[in-house]
Amino acid sequence: MRTKKFVYNSISFAGLQLVILLSGFILPRLYITTYGSEINGLISSIVQFVSYFNYVEAGLGSALIYALYKPLAECDTKEINGIVLLAKKSYVKASGVYLLLVMVLSILYPFMVKSETTDPMTIALLVLVIGLFGALDFFTMAKYRVLLTADQKIYVVSLFSILALLVNFTVTILLIKNHANIVLVRLVPLVSFIIRSLLFYTYMKYKYPFIKYDQPVNAVHLNRRWDALILQLSISLNLSVPVVLISIFCSLKMASVFAVYSMVFTGLIALISIFTTGLSASLGDLAAKKEFATLRKVHTQFEFFLYGVITLLYSSALILISPFISIYTKGITDINYVNSLYGVLFVIWGILHNIRIPYTALVNAAGLYRETREVNILQVVILLILSLILVQFLDITGVLLAMIAAALYRGIDLILVITRLAIKSSPAITFVRITRIFLVVITSYLPFHFWIRITASTLYEWLIWAFGVVLWCGLTALLANFLLERQVFMDTFARIKKLIPQTESDIIVSKQ
Repeated sequence: MRTKKFVYNSISFAGLQLVILLSGFILPRLYITTYGSEINGLISSIVQFVSYFNYVEAGLGSALIYALYKPLAECDTKEINGIVLLAKKSYVKASGVYLLLVMVLSILYPFMVKSETTDPMTIALLVLVIGLFGALDFFTMAKYRVLLTADQKIYVVSLFSILALLVNFTVTILLIKNHANIVLVRLVPLVSFIIRSLLFYTYMKYKYPFIKYDQPVNAVHLNRRWDALILQLSISLNLSVPVVLISIFCSLKMASVFAVYSMVFTGLIALISIFTTGLSASLGDLAAKKEFATLRKVHTQFEFFLYGVITLLYSSALILISPFISIYTKGITDINYVNSLYGVLFVIWGILHNIRIPYTALVNAAGLYRETREVNILQVVILLILSLILVQFLDITGVLLAMIAAALYRGIDLILVITRLAIKSSPAITFVRITRIFLVVITSYLPFHFWIRITASTLYEWLIWAFGVVLWCGLTALLANFLLERQVFMDTFARIKKLIPQTESDIIVSKQ
């Protein structure tokens, strides 16, 4: 059952990420060409600033998901009901605080950024409409998402989100093409929000009829929330702090440049997340049932597989990023977007940011939030202090260097802590695998640095080149991993192979 749910979660989440990627690539280009780089930078900075308000959740989601693992494994409907009620009450309070913060920001933000083309009232309204979506999400849907995630049913969340995003994407494009006011364009997500809310409500009534919100609330389940919040901060600040600092200390146009590169590498993170969706819930189920031998085996195979995916994606990105940015921003003249150094630094950061994933999954599965609190706090401190200093002298480059330093510290220390506490093994093999990632990425890149030049001038030509590059990088990564860890390679391949026939049989059964 765990395997089947993992497959469902991965496939549906892959579909969701595909829609998000398409939207993420197409809409910024339309914003830039229709409204200018400054508007794109403004929207990106507001979205990231508003994302800070998600921290009023204060680790609620992670703590409540962890609390649900045991009662779900034991089918204790009374306990499940009580935890969901606790989630409902907690998120209602969080949504009120969130909305208040959005209103305050809408007053202050017009004075925080330097805009040459946008009046303060428009900036304030953009903050309000962008922030309103998050407040409503907390108020209505967060409690459902907590239960479905813990119950390894992320595929339900993904499918409903896909439908809502497609509506949002279609209407947004129509409005942009007709040069609608940017505030009206950013109001569109509220339409998709209503659709998604109705779908969630109907599904929960049908699948979880025992949820009556009538059980006593036990706040002990929130004991881990503050430590869980610190973990969330250490991950999400890597993506939200930089563009905000650049918009404040540099310019909105430079924020747009950073946002375009960030769009690509956020897309890569989204691709990686396809392979990790539901992993914490699966590992949490193993931990709740005390199947520790299986937990260690699954973890090492997952790490090996994921590091192979990281190698493929980031070696390809190192080769393809500059030609892509050149094509993507073709015809945009208000600021230069192409800078090969940004691509190199983003690749280094991306690798270091993602090596922690197998260990973050264990933190969530075993509830080791307090044990990793110090690591997460220091990582945030490093990121903030270095970013604030280096952005003054090196602009975007300085922020990227700060991101790399923080990610390097977090990755190394987290691996050391979790291998000691959770899987009780030496971290040496993990550090060897990380070193191999960088060596293979460099090896894959060398032919394109010295001998081969990508000459694509259109997206179609770039895609043809990309196919060959991905094939080359994939073969290089496969060969290196096979030669250096043959037994783990075969064990991991055997586990993946088991999923395919089982998935097919499940499809046949469902059709009958």
